[in-house]
Amino acid sequence: MDDEVTLKTLQASLDELREMVGAQAETPAALTPAEPVGIEAQATPETSRTFMSPTDMFAMRQMLRQKSTQELHAMFAMQASQKNTGVPLEAWLAAGGTSRSAAYESMVTSGVDPQVTKLLDTGGGAALIRQDLEPILYELYVREFPAWGRMGKEPANGLVHTYQQLTDFGGAVFMGELGTVTDDESTYVRQTTNVAIVATRRGVSLKNQFAALQSGSGFNPENLELQGGLRAIAKKMQDQIFSGHATDSGGTAANELGLYDANAFTGLRSILNSVRAVNVDPATDPDTTGSIRRALADAATQIMQQGGGKPGIIWANPWEIEEFSQQQEAKQRWPGPAVGIAPGTEVDGVMTPFGRLALGPVPGDSIGAYTATTYSSNSVRDMYLLDETSISMPYLGSEGPTVLDIPIGIAGQLTHLYIIFGMWGLAVKAPIFSNKVRVKQA
Repeated sequence: MDDEVTLKTLQASLDELREMVGAQAETPAALTPAEPVGIEAQATPETSRTFMSPTDMFAMRQMLRQKSTQELHAMFAMQASQKNTGVPLEAWLAAGGTSRSAAYESMVTSGVDPQVTKLLDTGGGAALIRQDLEPILYELYVREFPAWGRMGKEPANGLVHTYQQLTDFGGAVFMGELGTVTDDESTYVRQTTNVAIVATRRGVSLKNQFAALQSGSGFNPENLELQGGLRAIAKKMQDQIFSGHATDSGGTAANELGLYDANAFTGLRSILNSVRAVNVDPATDPDTTGSIRRALADAATQIMQQGGGKPGIIWANPWEIEEFSQQQEAKQRWPGPAVGIAPGTEVDGVMTPFGRLALGPVPGDSIGAYTATTYSSNSVRDMYLLDETSISMPYLGSEGPTVLDIPIGIAGQLTHLYIIFGMWGLAVKAPIFSNKVRVKQA
């Protein structure tokens, strides 16, 4: 009975999802239509194109945020199986203007199979942008990559996004009753970030699909590939945001510049490499020189000394969070007989001059170890205190991942292909309001 109720609830959610897809625009009729006669007088299906407005996207994300991860995967599988519900590729590109078209052309010519490129160059409109999947993909993407959901998004102002980076907010003076106001201004430097294209092509053969269905194994290989592609894009973006570099070819995963990729953008490891960064060696006294808590508080104080900014979270490799938690084990207090005792501690926040800041674990090795030349060539990993109000992700096309659906057989093979892609950059508009701690590795 419970399973039946759950399925009915899920079906109702999918019905709501489809109803919210957006307004449909009918194809305009001819100005002087001929009077239909004979077979032409019979009813014919109307062609329509369904687009989702930003308001629709936002409303759907709010609704999907209440769903469990299992429900989202089930909704994604059911919605993905709905064919012919996408927006024609050429219509989607035209709606985005020259920047979107040029960015997509760059993706096609640089990293897509030649057969697929030939398909996308045709005028048949067979390739579809699956906007109906984007809200579910966005929510699943955020759950794979929590930092993404906390950073602001803004439309990019070109293939390379240009912005003003604050280095000093200027000053003010006291003045007499009839004094003349003194001119002053903030100090900015002009910065740019590449709007990088990240993509993966996924698909399964028709034979594989038939075999899975007829075996009764109960899984859909297409959905597994789409979920894998989503995780791959989340991992790639996470690596770049925290540890990547795009302008200095000397950057590697083992130095403070970060791994170089000319097609990507520069990340936080390099941007926050400043004299304000704090070093700590946990192998020394955990209450003084080796205290991670003290190092985080010192890094926060360095931000406060700039006279502005307010970090909202600390992102770190799970190993640093675990080491910080272990430093607190000796400081536990007995809560009394009314509360059961569980060995160990797991710290989810730390007190700083800004108050309590949450600790956010970044899964995987996106915050990896490197050799810090500014810290006696020690091997370190970073912990990032970020003022997310001064950081944005410029985008082209869509805020979240987009799916291009290429039907079976269109490229000459019995394979259903999906291209999952996104076009994003990283704009740190006031690096003085964020900071990092270099934690020495044993």
